[in-house]
Formats: sequence, structure tokens, C-alpha cells
Amino acid sequence: MKHFMNSVFVVLIFITLFVLGNLAMNQSAGSTDADVITFRVAQSKSANHPVSKGIDKFAELVEEKSNGQIQIQTYHDALIGNDREVIESAQKGGIAFASSSTPNMTSFTNYFTAWDLPYIFENKDEVYQAIDGEPGDVIRNEMKKSGFQVIFFPDYGFRQIVNNVKPIQEPSDLKGMKVRTTNSKIEQADFDALGATPTPVSWSEVFTALQQGTVEGEGNSYSLLWDSKHQEVLRYATEVNYNYSSDIVVMNKEKFDELTQANQQLIMEAGDEAMIWQRKLANEREEEAKQQFIDYGIEIVEPNEEEMRKWKQAVKPVWDRFVKPGVADPAYVDLILETLGKTKQEIFE
Repeated sequence: MKHFMNSVFVVLIFITLFVLGNLAMNQSAGSTDADVITFRVAQSKSANHPVSKGIDKFAELVEEKSNGQIQIQTYHDALIGNDREVIESAQKGGIAFASSSTPNMTSFTNYFTAWDLPYIFENKDEVYQAIDGEPGDVIRNEMKKSGFQVIFFPDYGFRQIVNNVKPIQEPSDLKGMKVRTTNSKIEQADFDALGATPTPVSWSEVFTALQQGTVEGEGNSYSLLWDSKHQEVLRYATEVNYNYSSDIVVMNKEKFDELTQANQQLIMEAGDEAMIWQRKLANEREEEAKQQFIDYGIEIVEPNEEEMRKWKQAVKPVWDRFVKPGVADPAYVDLILETLGKTKQEIFE
């Protein structure tokens, strides 16, 4: 009997160890799903805009590089909030990532104010040279102080002046026109200098404002306007490239710092690759959207070199007003100009 009981005891121990072993193996096999890190990224542009597609590409690259261990859910069309709301949510950690146009970021650092100066960037090559160089690095370091890790800068495009009242041939034609602006003080000063009445309106409300006559015009890129169906409430465009707006994708700094070094590097690499991919798309899309405007019947005025000089001269006083300590930092403005190899005088001569 004693021998029998010992045998039973051994069998029970074996069965117990076998069951526990299988349980452990099953738990281990199921840990893949439990280890998946899920983040959200939100912004206000339409899902088919190049900025949105660049963010989608970023999410795709992150998932690919992490073998599915990091997944980023994308929310466009202001589903979670407007630019300001999603950026503040990312700053507080409500969401991990957010994107906004840079004019709406001037409340976090006045370095962005320099980017808003009219004609500081005159073509895309200058934009990329500044963003990819020391001026961009200054912004990246500065944003950390506000709790953000800059991931990449999607290409938004040059802003054109559009309206539903009349063709705008020269600055004087804007006199008294109510023009929607962002919260950027410089953009507001631009239209003030051009003789218009600058009217800050949240992007999500601009279509209705144009429809109801609250504003009569706005400044924006062809692609954003078309993809947001603004052609339905516009009739005229004037291609003056008065301001370049980049977008910026940021991540909550605490959440970024909590990641392993390998995952941090993975996310930054995905951002760099997405930015290169998105720039090509953005430039192709801008040309396509301009043609769509023409085909739709929007009248586009394209000033010649002499006429462009009038537009530049009209907004030159904006530099004198804003390039000062505490606003558009003079040293930072000089850094941008030095990086681009030009002077203020050359811009406005």
C-alpha cells in the first residue's frame, strides 16, 4: 500500500508539473498580443491630404519596422479635435502623437514666428534646407522644453490668397476684404499690411465662414483648399506664395522617453523616411490641385516678376515690426538667412 501511494504521489506531481508547464507555454505564446504598444495620432486635415497621407505612411513604417509590436492609430478630419486641441492633448499625454500647422505652434515657441515671416522662404529647396539644417534643430530642441519630441515636418505648402469676391491683381485690391487667418500674429500683420481685414477663424469653421460671408477670403495651399472642398465657396486665387507653412508631428516627450532606445530610434527613422516620401507626394499633389482649381473654373492670377515685387514690398514692414527680441528672434532669423545664403535686402530688392 505504501509503495502504491508513493507511485500515485509521483504521478500526481508529474501531472501537475505537466499542466503548469503547458499553462506557462500557453501564456508565453499569447504574450505577443499583450506586448503590442498602441498609440494614437490626431490632426485636423482631411484624410486624403498629403500631410495626412504622410502620417499614415509614418504609422505604416513604424508597424513594419517593429514587426507589429508598435501600432499607431491615425485620426484625421479633426475627429479628435482641431490643431490646438490635439496638440494640447499630446502635451498632456491624452494622446501620444499630434500634428498641426506651424503657425498654430507659435504659442509654444516664438522661433516659429520667424518661419512665418513673409518670403523668408521663397521656394521649397530653401524650406527643406532650413528644416533639415541647424534652424530645424533649434526648433527640435526648443520643443522639448514644452514636453514634445519632434518626429518630422510634413510638407504643407505655400499659401496663396483666395477669395469669393473679385480677382486680386495687386495688394490694393485687397483693401477692406475680410480674410481668414490662423492665430499667427505675423499672418494677421501680413493682411493688415496688404490692406485687408485679418479675421482669425479656426480651420474647422472656415468653410462655413466663407459660405456665410463672415470672411470673404483666406490664405492657403491649393491642395488643402481642394481636399477640403473650399473650391465650392471660392472663385478667385492669386498665386503669391506669401507664406510657407510646414506641419509638425510631435510625440509626448514622457511617452517617448519611456520607450526603449531601440524603439525610440525606430520611431525617429520612420519619421525621417515618411518625411522624404511625403515631400514628393506633396509637391506632386500641389501641382495637381492647382490644375483642378483651373478645371473647376477658379480664376488664378499669377503675378509676373515686377508685380511680385509689389507684393513683397507691401509686406516688408512686417519684418520691421516683428524681427525683435521676444518675437521673431533676430539671431534666429539671421541663422535662417545664413543657412539659405541670402539677406533680407535680397528678398525685397
